[in-house]
Amino acid sequence: MSTNYNKMVNRSIETNSFSFKSFFSRYGVDMAGILFLCLILTAIYPSGKSYQFADLKEGRVYIGPEIIAPFTFPINKSEEEYAADLKKVRESVPPVFYYNTEIAENNQDELVGFIAQLSRQLSVSDDVRTELETLFRENGIVLSQEDLALLLYGNGSAAGNNADSEKSIQDRIRRFEKISQVITSVISKVYSVGILNVDKDRLAQTTKKLSISTPGEGAIEELENLEFYQDMAEARNTVLEKLRTHEELNEQAIKIGYQIAVHFIEPNVIYDKEEHEKRIEEATANVPLAKDQVLAGERIIDSHQRVTQQHIEKLNSLAVEKAERGEVGGLWLKGIPHVSKFFLTLAILCILLIYLWRDHRDVINSRKKLLLIEIIILIVGLLTFMVNRLDISVYLIPVSIGAIIVTIFFQADVGLIFAITTSLLVGAMRGNEYGIVFISIFTSVFIILTVSKVRTRNWIVKSMIVAMGVYLIAITIHDLLVYIPFSEMAINWLFGLSNGFLSVIFAYGLVFLFEFAFDLTTDMTLLELSDLNQPLLRQLAMRAPGTYHHSIMVGNLAEAAAESIGANALLARVGAYYHDIGKMEKPEYFVENQVRGRNPQEKLTPSMSSLILINHVRKGAEKARAHGLPKEIENFIYEHHGKSVMGYFYQKAQDQSDGELVSSNEYQYPGPRPQSRETAIVMLADAIEASSRTLKEPTPSRIKNVVEKIVDERFQGGELDDSPLTLKDLYKISESFQKILNGVFHARIDYSGTKESEKVSQEEDKDQSDHD
Repeated sequence: MSTNYNKMVNRSIETNSFSFKSFFSRYGVDMAGILFLCLILTAIYPSGKSYQFADLKEGRVYIGPEIIAPFTFPINKSEEEYAADLKKVRESVPPVFYYNTEIAENNQDELVGFIAQLSRQLSVSDDVRTELETLFRENGIVLSQEDLALLLYGNGSAAGNNADSEKSIQDRIRRFEKISQVITSVISKVYSVGILNVDKDRLAQTTKKLSISTPGEGAIEELENLEFYQDMAEARNTVLEKLRTHEELNEQAIKIGYQIAVHFIEPNVIYDKEEHEKRIEEATANVPLAKDQVLAGERIIDSHQRVTQQHIEKLNSLAVEKAERGEVGGLWLKGIPHVSKFFLTLAILCILLIYLWRDHRDVINSRKKLLLIEIIILIVGLLTFMVNRLDISVYLIPVSIGAIIVTIFFQADVGLIFAITTSLLVGAMRGNEYGIVFISIFTSVFIILTVSKVRTRNWIVKSMIVAMGVYLIAITIHDLLVYIPFSEMAINWLFGLSNGFLSVIFAYGLVFLFEFAFDLTTDMTLLELSDLNQPLLRQLAMRAPGTYHHSIMVGNLAEAAAESIGANALLARVGAYYHDIGKMEKPEYFVENQVRGRNPQEKLTPSMSSLILINHVRKGAEKARAHGLPKEIENFIYEHHGKSVMGYFYQKAQDQSDGELVSSNEYQYPGPRPQSRETAIVMLADAIEASSRTLKEPTPSRIKNVVEKIVDERFQGGELDDSPLTLKDLYKISESFQKILNGVFHARIDYSGTKESEKVSQEEDKDQSDHD
């Protein structure tokens, strides 16, 4: 036994020995991922310079030391106040416009030219309807046939006027002169008022004044009321109104005048967007950031004083001033806060990493498991960032989501350390607000207890009820401690209840997503596979009933042993159920399925028998993949024999070899050896359950000898070298096996005194013997 002990000690020394070269060669990528995660989390810390006092809340009692101003500094405006001042200044800068005199002059000149050209057409004695239509169309003016008839004949109809007389030509010239004089006068008045190129209603939303400038040598700029000017819609209405004031024009003449007039009006007061934005920029640049100042030596806040908004403003301004004075020292001092946040994040994550390195090396060695934990941490960090950015209640940060997921995928102790780590991280990201740290850890502990052993589907409801109840308790304790008013506490209760309810639901959904994405197995999946009505187990029961019964017994042994050392008992039991499914291919070649007196192995050579036994491992793995069993279950199929030698057939081959050397490799299972505690337990349980059935009188002492002998053989043969089992674990496993087997092979009570009782006793003994 000392030799075995030395072997285990040597393996322990090799496992715990540390080499920087081997460490970085093996974990370099993982460490880079951790550092990258730290950079991301550092980037989403509170971005303001007032990080030092970010945990202060109005209405709460400040329990720190008295704070005295170390120097004179300004009290900065809040973001809302500064934004309101900027908005006010922007709106106070009037829009800038300038007169474009060329537009009015050019349009009036074009109008005069158009009137002269139209007058010439009307003075022609021939029928000029076609020429008039062409003239109006070329100038973009639309007139109906009635309007043209009015210009030509005065009555809107061509009947009776086919031959124009000299008198009729003079009449239509005179009618048009009245219209053209009115048009010219109206357009002149409209341009003199000024037509804006911007909708007045849009301007009226922000200002009532306009800054109007007149270009040229005598250029002046005046601030005038917006109501004195017109936009295009108002200008068109003004033209129509002024035309209607002339009694000598009938409605049809007014219509003709309006169609001509509106064609020659366009905005002549132009918005100078570039100049306006320049003036706004200059005005906003002069908006002060400060609204008051604190003198050196002035008390800012005293210990146990109720925090007001003024205290928060002064302390935040003090933090900003400290940061700015540090920035004057150069780039290094400017970067110190960011570097500090990075190392703070790294230090917090190291709590989890060190624990995993010490007690859960399998997680550290698995890149996908470590990546899953990093993603969950990042999710919690991003949710905290969103709460900070949206400025909503801190009680909506779902730290328990990560604790639930990690506990379900790994173990309760990992979930607890994860909860502590993420709670500290959230507290840091909230600006050292460690009230949320207490609440998060307190609630996570109780929620972890509800999901540490998922054995039924109602864990969701139970976790939800516990989460909401614990949030109420934690929030009440915290808010009473800092003197939160009852009305605000009630709102916090509502947030806590929402968090507890939604966290469990989202965690449930994320578990399924991560289980599929990372090809990991949870207790929920194992519960489904443990159902003996699973198709694969039903096939095993029908085709290989002896193997099925053996697997159930191995499952019971493995579950009890795993419980005794803190391993995953459910995984061990389910793995045991499926470890021999490959025997369904040729069940009659395995002794537990053979009818007494019929053993097909007797007709085969030892090498052929060994191939059949080895083949059940390969066939079992194929069936596992075909039925979509998790990788963790498939490992039990490969590892439950390790690289052990089939002693019976190897010895038989040697006896038949006539002195020739027989290689043990032909009679050795392909392995690999058990890599986890659960697969190692099933290996031992498989061999012990089979050997225990050969005992004719299974007394406790004989059972103990069988158990210890097989455990010692597997240990000495190196079959447990790759598993994390310790000598202490092996002792507990051995004790657990003995307890279960003693219960299975318990002694019978001797009902003496009557022949009938003796007969019943004998029949029961016979039935038990046949069953065994």
